[in-house]
Amino acid sequence: MAGMSVALQIPFRHHDRDGQVSVLVTKVVNGIDAGFDILPGLPFGPETAAGYPSMSATVSYEGAGYRKLTGWIQVVHTRRTWDHANEVVASEVDSGPVWAEADSPFFAHGYPAAIYDAPSNNLNGAHHLEWRADTFLVTVPLRSRSEPITLLASFAWGYNESADPKTAPSIVAPVATSRERWHECSEVLERGFPAWRWA
Repeated sequence: MAGMSVALQIPFRHHDRDGQVSVLVTKVVNGIDAGFDILPGLPFGPETAAGYPSMSATVSYEGAGYRKLTGWIQVVHTRRTWDHANEVVASEVDSGPVWAEADSPFFAHGYPAAIYDAPSNNLNGAHHLEWRADTFLVTVPLRSRSEPITLLASFAWGYNESADPKTAPSIVAPVATSRERWHECSEVLERGFPAWRWA
């Protein structure tokens, strides 16, 4: 990724009102500034997060009250390589342990929702990792899970890392994605959270 940060603007429409997603992906300079020091149980120190990406996205929206309720869902795709003949590819909903225990697919939600993520040190013993995220701004059911979760806007971003200490993480700039990505992730969403309705 050229430079230290990349910004992206994505328009959307919700409940007959216009909105915009503002995405910023930057390189972590200091793990403490990025908040890694307050995360319990991390197997690495905050200083090792330097050089990895941090992503933040905020929503501006013309509606008010209950119209403003939105959520973020993130699906992470990983390809870990140990050698030329051994690799593992996986996709999973990135909802965090607390939300997963509550059977919630949401990474974040609010009036409107904002999201922050800073993945790092995810090799898990592999020689190389390709880490990609599909990040979706979606509707949140207002009264019950019988209301379908629908897509409002989406983007993709990610990074690569290597076990070679001489190779710094490379950050993949965010790009707006189409509804096709939502459909391509539908199997992962339905399998992980079958109690929810997916539009």
